Amino acid sequence: MKNFALTFFLMVIFGCPSFGQSFTLADDAGPLANGADVVQSGPSDTLQLITWLHLTNISGNTLRVMMKKEEITMLPETSSSICWAGYCYGPEMMVSSEPLVMLPGETVSGCFGHFGPHGSRGVSVIRWTFFNESSPADSVSMTAHYATFPFATENIPASPIVFSAGGPIPANDQLILNYTLPPGKPGKIELRNTYGNLVSAGQMVSLSGTVTFCTAHLPSAIYYSTLVVDGKPVSTKKVPVCH
Repeated sequence: MKNFALTFFLMVIFGCPSFGQSFTLADDAGPLANGADVVQSGPSDTLQLITWLHLTNISGNTLRVMMKKEEITMLPETSSSICWAGYCYGPEMMVSSEPLVMLPGETVSGCFGHFGPHGSRGVSVIRWTFFNESSPADSVSMTAHYATFPFATENIPASPIVFSAGGPIPANDQLILNYTLPPGKPGKIELRNTYGNLVSAGQMVSLSGTVTFCTAHLPSAIYYSTLVVDGKPVSTKKVPVCH
């Protein structure tokens, strides 16, 4: 009996298998806690808001990993889709049909979660989960809050409007933007982060030319530059900043 108790004690201390989580998640800003909430924002007329993630197998085993989604709150007309293991699924698929084989210590990175606002403005909430196919409780997840704001072309004269990045892309110390406005129409160019917050109050512009934003002080991330004409946003460009 004493030998059995000693053996059991040693197994608990040294030899028992770990039932801990096999995965960790991160995004470009750094590690994410299991179940973390992340806000992504962009113009309501953008084609898709994409969730880029880095998933790591921290176990000592080769795992077959699945991905699923849970649409917690969805605005009307919006949609979501899974891209996983080389497949991009239709909005009706809630769980990937194919697993991704991950080796011990392997990290996979990609645009796994896709959200289509289709013009809707507000917040939609989706939970993205990655799990071990043979043990679904062994999982990690994050919840994305997709906030879309009204960057649409409404009530703007049909005169030529040009708005483009002048390079370099990705930006490092500075961001150069080219613009052309209709005659007599005042304009402003703003710079926002992915939370929709202004990182620059904006520069007033007229007719045509270039605007330069200093980006040396900004963290490496995706930003949105918006051309506002007559007080209405008419064009938005996604601009990566990388130092």
